[in-house]
Amino acid sequence: MFGSDRKTTGSYYTPPQLVQQLIKTALEPVIEDKLKNLTPQASSLQGNGEIQSLSPSRGEVWREVISAKEKALLSLKIVDPACGSGHFLLAAARRIGKELAKVRTGEAEPGSEPLKLAIRDVIQNCIYGVDLNPLAVDLCKVALWIEGFPGKLPLNFLDHRIKCGNSLVGVLDINCLDEGIPDEAFKAVTGDDKKLSSQLKKRNKKERETDNQGQLSIFGGLETERTHYAESARELGDIPEATPQQVKEKQARYQQTRKDSGWWRDYSACNLWTAAFFMPLTEQNLQLLPTTAALTQLLRGNLSTQEIKDAANKLAEEKHFFHWCLEFPEVFEQGGFDCVLGNPPWERIKLQEKEFFASQSAEIANAINKAAREKLIKELPNKNPELAQAFEDAKHDAEAQGKFIRESGRFPLTAVGDINTYAIFAETTRKLISSDGRLGVIVPTGIATDATTSEFFRNLVESGNLKGITGFKNEKFIFTGIEHVVTFCTVVIGGSQLHFDEMKFLWLAYTFQEANDLNRQVVLKSSDFKLLNPNTFTCPIFRTCTDAELTKKIYQAVPIL
Repeated sequence: MFGSDRKTTGSYYTPPQLVQQLIKTALEPVIEDKLKNLTPQASSLQGNGEIQSLSPSRGEVWREVISAKEKALLSLKIVDPACGSGHFLLAAARRIGKELAKVRTGEAEPGSEPLKLAIRDVIQNCIYGVDLNPLAVDLCKVALWIEGFPGKLPLNFLDHRIKCGNSLVGVLDINCLDEGIPDEAFKAVTGDDKKLSSQLKKRNKKERETDNQGQLSIFGGLETERTHYAESARELGDIPEATPQQVKEKQARYQQTRKDSGWWRDYSACNLWTAAFFMPLTEQNLQLLPTTAALTQLLRGNLSTQEIKDAANKLAEEKHFFHWCLEFPEVFEQGGFDCVLGNPPWERIKLQEKEFFASQSAEIANAINKAAREKLIKELPNKNPELAQAFEDAKHDAEAQGKFIRESGRFPLTAVGDINTYAIFAETTRKLISSDGRLGVIVPTGIATDATTSEFFRNLVESGNLKGITGFKNEKFIFTGIEHVVTFCTVVIGGSQLHFDEMKFLWLAYTFQEANDLNRQVVLKSSDFKLLNPNTFTCPIFRTCTDAELTKKIYQAVPIL
């Protein structure tokens, strides 16, 4: 979204008002639902902070209610898959922490000490984050430590919750291993041997067809081990952090879970599956290239794949593969996160030459035009062979990532055209939430209006999972780092069990006051999209309700040509 700034600094600025907009529309309904779904007695009885004045029997009920509400709030799982320095996670921790402090104290405005302790407990139990930039991950941890530091207790252990990785590259659903490696993983990109690519495709296809029946019975036997390491991850969350020794014990236990034989086997298998898309297809790598046969042998415990496995694990470390189902197994065992929040990057997957050379060669980066830049690049092998090789490697990486996004099967609705990360992040976040969870993200308006995202948007509308969109135009520079003509929006989506009959839209707000003006809000149903845009199913933009009603009447009276 801000060129190379976010990549180099690990941080970027999201206006607090936008963060709060998503806290209100995506997180607060999740909190309300969590407390509402307690027993009728627990959800209706309110404590008043005066336990001593209650009768013994009523006092016991009151304590049970408080305990049930505490457990409900601390069971929430919130994630930002591109967390940067943690703005959204801090806001979520504060909001849930305030609710927890209110439950514990019975006060509408809890004091600073109980509030601080509550936020600390929320950070310990509820907050998850991922970012590709190691610096961003460290900044996020520091921000959470400062926010949840009550002065007496040690800093929270966060390594198992705030992690460095590429949220878009890796295995999301471990069941994809059952099908073997996709044949298109061996499609040639820059620097690959096309003849070898063709051979590997044919070989892999044959291996998938041969091993398919045997795999099903073998993989079915792995469920017990997968349940075991998910339980270990869940038990890790039960370890208290009241003393430095307990924090050290938690750290040691976490490291032990990473050595679990079942977890390590699945981790290596996921790395091998993903590495097939990224490993350069060259004769030098021939003995290290993973195919479906190697994947099957690894899952069977065959040690003959050791060299291939080691190469895949090394590549995974370099490229920051991130396997959601293995990094947070306790979350996926319960069906996913309760809420996903964030402002993911808005960047093209295709390598941008000017951006690459900005820190490598000012002459190439500042060339007068594209033709001049390409001429200078062609001269690089003679003038600067090291930089020429670095550029070729970067092209291979970018094209391999594009290949993964298009061919892995993870992004069936958004891997279209000139891929932008915001769209595939939107599809990923939707898969991360539980069936009754919600997500709120900030993305360009194109998520609802562009042809490349029309299938994703159609799916949202037809499934009834779209709650609403609030659109902005950056005319008043809500985002200071981008042009005033840029349009963006907050999108709120519910899980598969949540069905919204009506969707609320508001477009082209210049200020937050306009964004919250109910008179500008347009309410549409799925049938309205079939009427207005039956072919593309993209979202029409209306400035007012009157515009929407007038347009609907026109389309009802005059059919589309």
